[in-house]
Amino acid sequence: MKSLKKIIPALFLFCLFIQPLPDAIAQNGGFAGAFSRMGFSPRGMGMGNAMSAVHQEGSYSYYNPALAAEKREHTMIDFSTAAMAFDRRLHTATAHLQLPPSAGLTFTLMNARVQDIDGRTVDGYHTDFLSTSEFRFAGRFGIRFSDAFSGGIGISYNLASYHTDVPGTGTVGLDAGILYKVTPKLTLSAAAKDLLASYDFDTSELYGTDQRADNSFNFPSRIISGIAYEITEDWLVSTDFELRLQSFQTETFQTNTDQFGEFTERTIREETDKTTYLRTGTRYKLHERIAVRGGLKFEDIGGESVILPAAGFSLMLPYDRFSPSVDYAFVREASQLTSMHVFALRLHL
Repeated sequence: MKSLKKIIPALFLFCLFIQPLPDAIAQNGGFAGAFSRMGFSPRGMGMGNAMSAVHQEGSYSYYNPALAAEKREHTMIDFSTAAMAFDRRLHTATAHLQLPPSAGLTFTLMNARVQDIDGRTVDGYHTDFLSTSEFRFAGRFGIRFSDAFSGGIGISYNLASYHTDVPGTGTVGLDAGILYKVTPKLTLSAAAKDLLASYDFDTSELYGTDQRADNSFNFPSRIISGIAYEITEDWLVSTDFELRLQSFQTETFQTNTDQFGEFTERTIREETDKTTYLRTGTRYKLHERIAVRGGLKFEDIGGESVILPAAGFSLMLPYDRFSPSVDYAFVREASQLTSMHVFALRLHL
């Protein structure tokens, strides 16, 4: 145990300070709903978002709808906010409710916004300060089929507003997941997220042309499998593997010639890009009221891989009423240009 106590702080500091190579930047951004894939709460982000099989940290069904079925003695409420660069904001909230005898229901709300965007004309003159906003409201239902096996489904509504002259658009996405406790210490999971979700924007008012009247942007479909293992009562490790399917359209123009002269042929193709992710995390309880976390995210495995560290801690406050805890996480962002600090308050009602 003495050697174990030395390893945990070292691992924690490693996850906090490791810095990835600056030239290894993934090229898989730019797809709809990116804010909803950043993670949820410092407890999840601090463990590198490797949470689909983790039921010990709370009922975070954001990672797997089957976690909504986890039995809790109290109603759990969690509020978090993130301090981010470039005038960005990220807020989350969740509530977990019991549905006796063997089911549960969670509601989550996410909001991301960017403020003070410097709007300018094509000649470079300032026009106005712009802002964008996105919301996701999700409800997830889980049921325990046995002490070892549970499943869940979820439905989310996403709303985006990017420009004053472009009407806001909404979309519905579906989630599904299962959780299997092989032993009291070993848990396996599988989940599918953001199925069928797509933003459709009408930009005819902004551009004044029918050519840009319909713009459809699909959310990536995400297939996730995970494993979590409790090495001791205090030490938990977890790993998630994700396959992300990102469909998009490519537009090409080719000049051809016929008997009437030259003409331009426009071709639109539907393509799908596959990206893989590996996430791993750990949590260690230093004290009954103090827990530390660390995580690593390996993005775009097989391509220009990026290693993103995360770390955090929780302080369980000495109050019986509501059993409050304060959580914090430091997260390196995918751009590798910035980091974010995430804070949360968790209550049990």
